[in-house]
Amino acid sequence: MYNRKLEAILLCPTGQDSFLISSVLKKQDIASTAVNAISELCKLNYNQAGVVLIAEEAITQQGMEELNRYLSLQEAWSDIPIILLTSGGAKNKQQKIKHLEAFIASGNVTLLERPLLPLTLLSATQVALRSRRRQFQVKELLTAQVEATKVRDEFISIASHELKTPLTSLKLLTQMTKRQAAKEDTFTTEKFQKQLDYTINQIDRLNKLVDDMLDISRISSGKLSLQKTSLNLSTLLNELIERFLPQFKLVGSEVQRDITPEVIGQWDAYKIEQVINNLFSNAIRYSPQKAVNIRLESHKERALLSIRDEGVGIAPENLERIFERFERATTSNSGLGLGLYITRQIVELHGGKISVSSELGKGSTFVIELPYIN
Repeated sequence: MYNRKLEAILLCPTGQDSFLISSVLKKQDIASTAVNAISELCKLNYNQAGVVLIAEEAITQQGMEELNRYLSLQEAWSDIPIILLTSGGAKNKQQKIKHLEAFIASGNVTLLERPLLPLTLLSATQVALRSRRRQFQVKELLTAQVEATKVRDEFISIASHELKTPLTSLKLLTQMTKRQAAKEDTFTTEKFQKQLDYTINQIDRLNKLVDDMLDISRISSGKLSLQKTSLNLSTLLNELIERFLPQFKLVGSEVQRDITPEVIGQWDAYKIEQVINNLFSNAIRYSPQKAVNIRLESHKERALLSIRDEGVGIAPENLERIFERFERATTSNSGLGLGLYITRQIVELHGGKISVSSELGKGSTFVIELPYIN
């Protein structure tokens, strides 16, 4: 909802008109800015302008042509309201019609006859401001729609690529296995076992991609919920470290742990496991051949989990960006760029917070704070 304050622009050669209008508007908390000529009016930044009030005596033929040229260049969403202050009396009727026709390019003109009544002036101005505010609201909606379409298209592109990669690998492996199985003398149990392990890894990768996409859908619709139970975080963390040890060893990373026993709180075990899995996977991906330090501490009202690696690190300008959707620490790595976004959503849903500190070439430290009860 657009709630920025809009101001009135006054082009009134007679100081009495400017004083009256600004005084009436000020009482209703409507700011105003005075200009001296149409040429000055056309140079203004209209981001804050809600309505333009012009006295008819300020209009010249040249000025009118200049203003109409300017109005014709307004953006598609923009149609700034104009209130034209005319003189009363039947003798000025033709002049009023002429002025109205001159302003036809803007398509949003109100004639206000002088002498000005404060209530009439205020009513016309407020109607114009409401009209202008709706224009800005439409602009915001259109901008949001364009951005949403861009994000959607980017997501489809990334997801298609990431889903296709393991599927292609599985297809090639299946074809290879079929050919090797036809040659009984070369198809050993050991080879078969390795191919099955690889198949399982690719299926796990596909499962994670699908889970991430489902989580994004739940987050977007506000349906990501928690099933809290009493959870011993120390036990869960040790179990996950043991599960990931073969992957840490495969990339040459040594795991160091400092885990306070019996750190127990009311948390969603599955979701917390998902958070830790994401952080372990990142440590494996970005810090091969480096030590990874995993620390769990118990404080008065919260648990503090930190995972520190000595890998490539993260550039300062990317520290906040990596927690957004479809963002990755580097463009050279695969993935949907959803892991840390989902991680932050889960942590915050528990009433906690996640932060990261890093230095390029020296590694990163992710810290999660989880209240025992929320």
